[in-house]
Amino acid sequence: MMDAQKCWLSYPDEWQPIVSQWAQMDTKELPMKVRGWRQVTGEQILAITVGNFNAKTRLLVTIPHAHEPAGTAACIDALCQIITATHLDGTQADLPIDKICQHLFVTFVPDSNPQGRSRSPERVWDGSKYDNDEFLKIAFGIAADGSRFGRYPEWRYSEHKPKRVGIIYEQIDDDLWVEPNTSRKSSHSKVLDALLAEDDYTHYLELHQHETDEAVLLPAWFDELTESEQAKLNEWAQAILLGWKQQGLQVQERPYIPYRGQERQKFFRNFWWGRWKGGNWLCVEVRNNRHAKTGEPTSLKHQMVAMLTALLATFEWLLRVI
Repeated sequence: MMDAQKCWLSYPDEWQPIVSQWAQMDTKELPMKVRGWRQVTGEQILAITVGNFNAKTRLLVTIPHAHEPAGTAACIDALCQIITATHLDGTQADLPIDKICQHLFVTFVPDSNPQGRSRSPERVWDGSKYDNDEFLKIAFGIAADGSRFGRYPEWRYSEHKPKRVGIIYEQIDDDLWVEPNTSRKSSHSKVLDALLAEDDYTHYLELHQHETDEAVLLPAWFDELTESEQAKLNEWAQAILLGWKQQGLQVQERPYIPYRGQERQKFFRNFWWGRWKGGNWLCVEVRNNRHAKTGEPTSLKHQMVAMLTALLATFEWLLRVI
């Protein structure tokens, strides 16, 4: 059985050198493409593509938030399985590697804000050191009055003068900071534009974490999709939820549209408007730090298993429906 501790890599300087080593293994039997972009502060964002480069089913997986490292760790371990047939700890892979390599084109962007992740004081948030209030002040920052800093697609330091900038944000010039998945000025947004234009993805999966039960989120524009598109998304979501239940995890039973009717839903809608042609978009939320209701810490193993299960369920579902 995989040792989650040994398989957890979440800081850029932990996993990016390994990706560089894997890139040298690119062969006709195991094709691989690594593409890179630089943030204004110099950190590198990497996109790693594996599988069948001629496949019609094309999955893009991203992790935009620096305070949610489990997705990064899971993506690097999943890549290791596909490339080496083992987990990072050397145990046998659980993913259906041969089928993935034959039938799927998969790109992982394990961290689209390494600038923020590099500022994180912890490589995993397991609830052992911080309560949720302390943790979220690290995630979002501390305002001038000492309260938790707000959540904005874009904001200027000169206007707010926070006591501490949250690691969720990316600095893109001397004064402007942005949230990666709601501002089109972010590096995450630019990477998405480049990848979507070049590779024509059919499916998109965004990996997140929150402080409650595992959940699957639907796109902000779900209500505008056709019935068949909605049915496909719900089928995919149920596959992930079933996988979590089989692992004994507590889940929010129904996939849902986050922030329905709130301004933040408009942020998501505006962020994706015109750049995504299809409806095959999902987001997963895995527990982080401490459970908001019970206060129970969330172990590294819990987070790793939950994220890898979501990826495994996604691969198995895609392989069934193609």
